Amino acid sequence: MAIAGGCSSLGRIENEPVSTLPKGEQRYSMSHYTQDHPVGETLMFLAFSGGGSRAAALSYGVLEELRDTTYQVEGKELRLLDEVDRISSVSGGSFTSAYYGLFGERIFEDFKTTFLYKDVQGDLGSQLFGFFSLLRRIFTSVSRTEVAVNYYDKHIFQGKTFADIRNSKGPFILINASDLNSRSQFIFIQPQFDFLCSDISRFKVARAVAASSAVPVLFAPILVKRHEDCNFQKPAWLVDAERRAEENGDQRLLETVESLNFYLDKENPPYATLVDGGITDNLGLRTILRNVGLSGDVKKVYDHTFRKEKPRRLVVIVVDASTKGQTNIGRSKVLPSIGDTLTAVTDIQLHLYNTETNSLLRRKLREWAKTLSTPEQPITSYFIDLDVTGIKNEEERAYFNGIPTSFSLKKEQADKLIRTARTLLRENSVYQKLLHDLGAKAVAQY
Repeated sequence: MAIAGGCSSLGRIENEPVSTLPKGEQRYSMSHYTQDHPVGETLMFLAFSGGGSRAAALSYGVLEELRDTTYQVEGKELRLLDEVDRISSVSGGSFTSAYYGLFGERIFEDFKTTFLYKDVQGDLGSQLFGFFSLLRRIFTSVSRTEVAVNYYDKHIFQGKTFADIRNSKGPFILINASDLNSRSQFIFIQPQFDFLCSDISRFKVARAVAASSAVPVLFAPILVKRHEDCNFQKPAWLVDAERRAEENGDQRLLETVESLNFYLDKENPPYATLVDGGITDNLGLRTILRNVGLSGDVKKVYDHTFRKEKPRRLVVIVVDASTKGQTNIGRSKVLPSIGDTLTAVTDIQLHLYNTETNSLLRRKLREWAKTLSTPEQPITSYFIDLDVTGIKNEEERAYFNGIPTSFSLKKEQADKLIRTARTLLRENSVYQKLLHDLGAKAVAQY
């Protein structure tokens, strides 16, 4: 059984209980982060999708392009990368966001060799199916997911925790997974860990990334436990959100509220069972909608978060690494295989959900900008969607659709993905408008 898939494996619990939840600057939350990292005139939010190493490479390429784009403010040259305030990520994109959140500029020095150029999938396979590894797994309850966590922790994230991200000078990082029990998105931030009576600052980043990228069946879930040591009570903002959801018949908000109420019911299972974040949101965009929905009003969020200088530009850049898998369906009278059927079904569901999420946030961003605007300070929104399936050149589009969703890229594939991401961003019409409005300039063609 252990060889077949680790069916009898036991989950390892790494979120420690606390008697008192962290307060103030010790909390890993967006509101407390903003107090120490004031936002200027531009609020920039990046969303890195799932898609294995392909997603990680595309996300990295966007960071490179932002690094190499500069503009002038009062005679001082600034980089567009320095305007990034939040990064929300899923699955493969979480490797890039977490690494940047931990190590900052170092990502441009060693992330390619540390992750993008490595056959991580092959390395994990060797550890999982080597002779002594098989013997060890037969006689222990170690799952393949734990092997992955240990690998990520040792070779990529170097034992770092969320306290290290909190103490860094970079953007606020939101790593997203899916909880099979609450049937909802699970975000690795302190407000989510409050419901577990646990302190996220002690939690390993590698374990969060492993949860975010734990494709069901291939990898066992990551478990975190709901403790009962801190006497956590239902917060006022959740009570208010529940009232508004019921009064307005807001089904989307009601489902979010119910997913959080799940952790407050002691009759429910005590373990959150976390798998790939792409199941609930493959783009990493729903965190924005969730935050505004729970808060009740975008102006309330805006005024509370930005009490002093308020941003005049709202920028969202979505790096969508999803591809359209190639199958033999419909090419002959031969009925499709199970593999082709699963590929087609997954692609259909993923792309329809991505389209709905994109359209919803694009519309909301325009509405929010209009609501927040005043005659004295108009707010401009920029929704920049980078979709690999939208590559104009048919040959290049087919090339990228042929790159599998795995944790293994050849060097030439990684480099081409990075160049493509930079080109997609630079040629995007909304991005060009942002550059024009800022008076920014990108580096010469590479």
